[in-house]
Amino acid sequence: MSRTIWLVRHGQRVDNVDKKWKENNPTKWDDPELTIRGKQQAHEVGKHFANMNIEAIITSPYTRCIETSCQIAAMMENKSTKICVEPGLQEPLDMSMDPPTVPTMDKIKEYSTQIDDSYKPVFEKLPAEPRGDLGCADRVVKTFQEICKKFPSGNIIIVSHGVPLANIHAFLKGHWKYVGQCTISKVTDMYGQSFRLDYWSDKKHLSQTHDLHEDEKIVPRQAPESA
Repeated sequence: MSRTIWLVRHGQRVDNVDKKWKENNPTKWDDPELTIRGKQQAHEVGKHFANMNIEAIITSPYTRCIETSCQIAAMMENKSTKICVEPGLQEPLDMSMDPPTVPTMDKIKEYSTQIDDSYKPVFEKLPAEPRGDLGCADRVVKTFQEICKKFPSGNIIIVSHGVPLANIHAFLKGHWKYVGQCTISKVTDMYGQSFRLDYWSDKKHLSQTHDLHEDEKIVPRQAPESA
């Protein structure tokens, strides 16, 4: 017996196309929204999952991931699928403001009636972590493992960012590998006994497969020696 864990990176962000967006948004430079293309990408991911039996979508709290998750959920026939917000899936802390400018739960609930505000996250507050892309590895892997325990039988979708997902790939396969925006990866979970990575960063469901930032980080960013 087994079940499927689907991994999805958020869609295209506004600062991918507007290079001055972060400069012009100094109070929330770590929380850009999706572009029109990013929303379309998420819509196409939702079409891919539309007829599948998905118990829950577990998402990073950043706006780009919330928007991606809600677009996916909106396309699914199973309207009982819940969207659960999990801080443990967010970006490395040194890539975020202090504290991160993620939206409040009240704001998040405005995006969809499928937001489950009763979900108890693995991390209510993120612990301190080393700098660099590998710094969040322990936190992300623990979050992945605990999510599997929280949803022990049903198929689930995890929506996160490039760096956390690359660290999950390292956990599953022993080496770092980045993913493209709104690509889909499939993990078969033998109910906690073992995980099998069936495919990674698939983009066949997308109408436009160029410029997905999949080669954004070939190797993980290392922490500065002075840090």
